[in-house]
Amino acid sequence: MSQTVTREYIRKFFKLGDQTRDERILDYVMSHLVLKEYPHNSYICRAGDSSQSMYFIESGVVFVRGGKNQILNELQSGSYFGEYAALTGEKRSADIQANGMVQVYELSTRVLHVLTKSQPKIYGLFLRGIYDQATDRYQNLVRVLNARRGLGSSAGGKPQSSLSLFVHYYLVFLIFFNLILFAPELSAVSSHPLWLCSPIIFLVAYIVITRRALESIVLSGFYISIIQSRFNFISAYTDRVISALGENSGLILMVVLMGSLTRLFSASGSINALKYLAEKRIKTGRGILLSAFCSMVLIAIDEYLSILINGACFTPSSDQKKIPREKSSFVLGMSPMALCILSPLSLTGLYLTGVITSSGGGKELFIRAARYNFSAILALAFILLLIFDKLPAAGALRRGIIRVREGGDLWPEGTEVGQGRDSSNRGKLRNLIVPILVLIAASIITGTLESGALSVNVLYGMIITLIFTFLLYCSQRYMSPEQFFNNIIFGIESMLAPIVMFVASSCFASAIGEIGFSSWLNEAVRALIGGQAWLLPALIFGVCTLVGALFDNPWAMYALGMPLALELGRTVNMDLGIFVGAVCAAGFAGNEIALGDIFFEGPMLGINPITYYRTKLPYVIVITILAFLAYGAIGYYFRG
Repeated sequence: MSQTVTREYIRKFFKLGDQTRDERILDYVMSHLVLKEYPHNSYICRAGDSSQSMYFIESGVVFVRGGKNQILNELQSGSYFGEYAALTGEKRSADIQANGMVQVYELSTRVLHVLTKSQPKIYGLFLRGIYDQATDRYQNLVRVLNARRGLGSSAGGKPQSSLSLFVHYYLVFLIFFNLILFAPELSAVSSHPLWLCSPIIFLVAYIVITRRALESIVLSGFYISIIQSRFNFISAYTDRVISALGENSGLILMVVLMGSLTRLFSASGSINALKYLAEKRIKTGRGILLSAFCSMVLIAIDEYLSILINGACFTPSSDQKKIPREKSSFVLGMSPMALCILSPLSLTGLYLTGVITSSGGGKELFIRAARYNFSAILALAFILLLIFDKLPAAGALRRGIIRVREGGDLWPEGTEVGQGRDSSNRGKLRNLIVPILVLIAASIITGTLESGALSVNVLYGMIITLIFTFLLYCSQRYMSPEQFFNNIIFGIESMLAPIVMFVASSCFASAIGEIGFSSWLNEAVRALIGGQAWLLPALIFGVCTLVGALFDNPWAMYALGMPLALELGRTVNMDLGIFVGAVCAAGFAGNEIALGDIFFEGPMLGINPITYYRTKLPYVIVITILAFLAYGAIGYYFRG
């Protein structure tokens, strides 16, 4: 008699009640469970096998094995596996090996299909567990992404000791207390360059020491509020936060809806269909990389999610075509940020639009600045040249190509083989492409023409797309209405940290202007360069690139650099888009020069992080130099 996979176990698994109809369903399932035994080291199923059933473990332990026979997971009595393949019909994604004698109950795909077709409720209930597992993975991912943006603890970082925390914040308290006592009156601050620069010095020092961008920007906002209001600084900062929330409510709503759309696309598994289409239809390595690039263009919503999803989807396909990991990681790793920093529909694009508007720029300025984002444009050109084998191979990329050509491994030494594998469910490609096309079309149609330039209405586009996606997914029983709205809620939750970062950045940008720093900097820079104002775009790009690399956080650099660049740009006879483009381009260049991202991106791309960095660094340096020269040239061309 079964001790684990009991009638109550199956009842809970399928979320069945005590009603007569549910009892009949339960009887049907129990009558079709088949007990099987597997001896030690035998395989219950192998990667690539066709899926005929799912399994419930009655007793024993099984190993889930990936590439190079690596153990990816260990499942014990009471666990289940094979549910993705059983429900979707895709091939097995991993080897399942018995560790000792194992007993499992097998439930055939045919039975599952009968259940889901005759009882639509079961389809949604059955998938809920799968979505819950996917949500756990997604939550872990969001925590990592937020840490990379300076919105939480770094992955793997050691917590500070109580003594260290006390000393740390006691020093902050001392700085603030002395500021209250000894800072000059606000009217006199503008005549003291050291006092004007002190908030920037505090911000730079704090973020370099702690690597926590959000905390640094918030405390720097407090610093300025103390200069302005002394003991009433909390009230002053709170008023600024409320003002920022009100002035940017539309943008904040767009970020919230973007999080929901991103979550829905991820939960649907539709992106994985690109992988299967590529494996089935595309026969060349160039075609695989070009398909990956097109996929990243389609889902240019969040650069880190794009790296994660496309790395998992296309790294195995590129391996099949004998493409060195150095080459595939160059394409899959550098493309997402270059695309997202050019797109007004991406999370980065929305953040930059908000920073620009809070700094006094127009909403259309980000789109106008895209043509001047030389580092991102050059990076995309380099990537396409590499895909078509027109880019000279240098450094680690050249060594990787030679290694594979001579019959060596596809991956460099030190790579943890098995990383980047995709075990998520396969959706339908149209469930990704059609909503994105609706988003683009709806944003354009509901937009307006301002001074001859098109201003897209992303907010209306997102609302229309969410309605359309609800009808599309639920009409196919792809997810239930309950699951759809649960995904929306979780998507909103995942965007709370970026919203806080944006509000803090807006407060800092407005506060630094209120104390007169921007005006002072403008006069100081113009005095420094004399009558050579055409040097400003190149100077802004160079300085912001260095700051971005030092911060290892482009969002923090944007909060500091954008208002200052716009203030400088208003004093010369040039398109403000050039100055915005220079800051955006510096964010890309600084992020690629900094080391931080490689330890997140490397494992997602299936390559040793240091080798990945050495692969892209020579090209990033060339791109940065060319971009710097381009800003010098365009500044000289538009000199007034």
